Amino acid sequence: MATSFNIDSRLDAKLEELKKHFGASSKSEVLRKAIALLDVAARHENADGSLSIVQNKTDETKIILR
Repeated sequence: MATSFNIDSRLDAKLEELKKHFGASSKSEVLRKAIALLDVAARHENADGSLSIVQNKTDETKIILR
């Protein structure tokens, strides 16, 4: 089932940038990866709707999902 979206130039540029960064074959592949990542985030979010990314046990980035 094909679905179309209206994508503004800013989002299109970001998708293109991410496509190159990840070596994706298409912008659709980038969107599939983004949805998979958001699914993981939803399953591991904190009670306050945030997600914490920790590097080297000292550097923590908190992302608000809700």
